Amino acid sequence: MALAAGFASADNFQIDAGAITTDVMNPYGHMFTHEVGMFTDTIDFTIPAGSLGSSANPLMLTLGNTNVFSISGLSYSVYGGTAMDGGPWYATYVGNNTTNDLPLSMAGAYHIIVTGTADGTMGGSYAIALVSSVPEPATYGMMLGGIALLAGYARSRKARS
Repeated sequence: MALAAGFASADNFQIDAGAITTDVMNPYGHMFTHEVGMFTDTIDFTIPAGSLGSSANPLMLTLGNTNVFSISGLSYSVYGGTAMDGGPWYATYVGNNTTNDLPLSMAGAYHIIVTGTADGTMGGSYAIALVSSVPEPATYGMMLGGIALLAGYARSRKARS
């Protein structure tokens, strides 16, 4: 009986996170706690710009030699559109406390599917954070300055020939 519980399917969550903020000091964050077993969580969201910073982090609790809360095989995949509509796959990342920047094609609806196995004696927990990035005004200024330099170079080169 105890062996079978290790292979049981844990609870799955589906969340609509709404619009993801561009404020890096206040990203969307959520902590999920699962019963023992495999899980698949889905998070629908929208972003105002074509870029997304993301991170998923397993939370471990060990008492003595016992893993009380533990998750193995944590990963998340980013897709276009809502989970109900489906959409193109963009990337898959390992949930290992690393922040990943995903340049998406445009503002709009996306979803993330998070999978793993809660294998602690009491299950497992993980946290996910998402923040949409909007280029700063200085970035646009530098880009326009670079275009102006290229145009000036092309014009002077044309005048010499």
